[in-house]
Amino acid sequence: MISLPNLFEKLTLLENNIINFAMNIERFQNDDYNLNYFTGFRSYKIFNMVFELLQSQFDEHFIQYTSRDASALCRSKSIDNHKLSAENQFFLFMIRLRRATDEQELAVYFDISQSTISRIIISWTRFVYSVFSSINLWPTKDKIQQALTFEMKKNYPDVRVIVDCTEFQIEQPTNQQAQQDTWSTYKNTNTAKGLVAITPNGVVSYISPLYGAATSDKAILNMDGSQSLIELLEDGDCIMSDRGFSLDAKYTHLTLIHPPFLDPQKQLSSQQVLQTRIIARHRIHIERCMGRIKNYRLLNNIIPLKSIYLLEYWFYICTFLTMYDEPLVKIL
Repeated sequence: MISLPNLFEKLTLLENNIINFAMNIERFQNDDYNLNYFTGFRSYKIFNMVFELLQSQFDEHFIQYTSRDASALCRSKSIDNHKLSAENQFFLFMIRLRRATDEQELAVYFDISQSTISRIIISWTRFVYSVFSSINLWPTKDKIQQALTFEMKKNYPDVRVIVDCTEFQIEQPTNQQAQQDTWSTYKNTNTAKGLVAITPNGVVSYISPLYGAATSDKAILNMDGSQSLIELLEDGDCIMSDRGFSLDAKYTHLTLIHPPFLDPQKQLSSQQVLQTRIIARHRIHIERCMGRIKNYRLLNNIIPLKSIYLLEYWFYICTFLTMYDEPLVKIL
């Protein structure tokens, strides 16, 4: 009985060691630096805020995956020791997105089978996409006008969005037509392409579906239908882009602002050079946004054919998550 308190103290120390050496979110609650490294979230507070948003939509039919105890593994039996919490499943999912950590490696980190890791990734991909895609990203014109920077208000006060396209390399399809549809002359490989639009103050306001790389930037911009950017724009709106975009003649109610072309003349006039520089200063924010999307390393890998159906979800999720980073444009 005298040594009982000492035994409890040792047990507490052992439990703490397990938490410290296991890969779980509890280990990083007070370690924002490494949490940012593994997930991209600047702090545990932001991680928890996003998780609570998801948790509010959490359906109880969602699978509660479990970790296996060592003795059960030694006996080669599928006996489970404790549940992998929803928060740790989300943590695992974010590690996969941000670091592109191999599924077998994650299985070792979290002490669960590789097949269970795969099921978690697929389930959370669908779930997170369903929540994020249900949130309306499109701000009203009044809100955009209220948040315009001084420079944008001075130069291009009617700009509603700044747009650009980005590409993700995929495994070469076996079907010849699919190979042609996804061939990128820019990347010289097979890719999928999507368009992103941000407001003039740097907030993501539109994320397109993915298309084969053979679809031009112009074609994606001019797509019509319920999921298109064109349907969201109003009379008098301006779109800022690079030279690769153009508007169809039927969209007379919209204006496209892009750097001037050289045309037949040998060099740009001084006024055109100035215009190019001003547009470049505003467009830098969409380029920085694209860079943040590519910080989720899973999108930098060659996406295998078996995962193609998840790529559009990952693209949407990663683009959405960039809004939890530092603001692209600081309003003074």
